[in-house]
Amino acid sequence: MRFYETILKPVPVFFLVAGLIVLNPLHIPPDVKASAQEISEAEVVKEIKPKTIERDPEVAKVHAKNTMGDFGWNSEYQWQCLESMWTKESNWRPNAYNKTPVYQNGKKLHAGGIPQILGLDPEITVERQIERGFIYIESRYSDPCTAWRFWQRNSYY
Repeated sequence: MRFYETILKPVPVFFLVAGLIVLNPLHIPPDVKASAQEISEAEVVKEIKPKTIERDPEVAKVHAKNTMGDFGWNSEYQWQCLESMWTKESNWRPNAYNKTPVYQNGKKLHAGGIPQILGLDPEITVERQIERGFIYIESRYSDPCTAWRFWQRNSYY
């Protein structure tokens, strides 16, 4: 057997394996149990249940203003239209109640706003109500000012 086959051929393989172990390109932990972190039950619940904002009209306004940019409505003019319309509609109360019923799919609803008319329970999170309201405005009117102009002519949107 030649010198190359017995001594030199295994040497590059050894260095390759040693290099992979040292560099750890796949980021394999040396001991899975040793790298595991203790996670309390409270942290798991916190990760699963997102923090919801307070059910307060002023807090809802702030949240709406901060998130309307997600729908491409970044101007102060769009905000003024939305604020005017939702103030007329429910005065920004997430549990608004209208004495005059609205009929939807044969059900009598005393909705206080578009999210409730769309089938959302008034007790659902403020964030979800605002999101549904934005989706409704976007799909029907494209932006808050177009919806507000419609409201001014018809007293609803």
